[in-house]
Amino acid sequence: MRDLRDDPHGGGRRETAPAATRRQRPAAAPVAAPRKPIPWRRYGVGLGVSLGLATLAVGAWQGWVWLRNPELMPIQSLVVQGQSPRVPAAVILATVKPYAVQGFLWVNPDQVRHALAAVPWVADAEVRRVWPDKLQVQIRQEMPAARWLGGDGQMLNTQGQVFQVPATQVPSGLPNLEGPANSGMQLLQQLAIFNRTLAPLGLKVADLQEDQRGAWRCILSNGVRLLLGRDDVLPALQRWVSIAPQIKEYLVPGATMDLRYTNGLAVAMPTAANTSSSQ
Repeated sequence: MRDLRDDPHGGGRRETAPAATRRQRPAAAPVAAPRKPIPWRRYGVGLGVSLGLATLAVGAWQGWVWLRNPELMPIQSLVVQGQSPRVPAAVILATVKPYAVQGFLWVNPDQVRHALAAVPWVADAEVRRVWPDKLQVQIRQEMPAARWLGGDGQMLNTQGQVFQVPATQVPSGLPNLEGPANSGMQLLQQLAIFNRTLAPLGLKVADLQEDQRGAWRCILSNGVRLLLGRDDVLPALQRWVSIAPQIKEYLVPGATMDLRYTNGLAVAMPTAANTSSSQ
């Protein structure tokens, strides 16, 4: 027999069993992770904070509603100064009432003032709250100086500002002024100068106009129309005042006198018969 131990090729070689016949170790069972405890305390604190905030919000809202109640501090008295037949107390009360019913805490003086400023003949109003339940209103009325021919019911106040009232409330006897926009103060100043110049004749300006080119014309209280032009307007009017007593026969309503001449004037009578006079 052959001793395999002496075989140079197979010496020391051991036979191994097939892989299929190897004994497999059983797989290790999975280890369950430890369960974390539920943080009930943290949840309780969060719930308590949420409930507290909700309670505060509800309380704040209820407090706000309570403060907004007009009956909390109602306005018991309204003191009005500056009313007149042009701005009667009944109109002022009707304008202020929708704001006054909001109560002392919530009435807005600026809103009341703006509402009153929209009332005809009211130039401005001062509105103050007087603790604890009084509303005080001071009315400043418009002072009309002339009618403004820019629209029905428009007038100029003494500051040259345009304001409007119902056409039926425009006073009679006011001079009529017409000119470019925002020229009201200039026209009032020119009106005053012309009236002082005409005073020796016992006349006043009833209608004064300045056109877009800066030319002046006016109608006097005796119905005479004067064309003054743009240049040397006051010297021309002064010359006319000096010679007017000499041409009384031409000073009739409807006559037009052109004063744009250096040494004379042109007269157009109502009958359209032109006559020239020189001085």
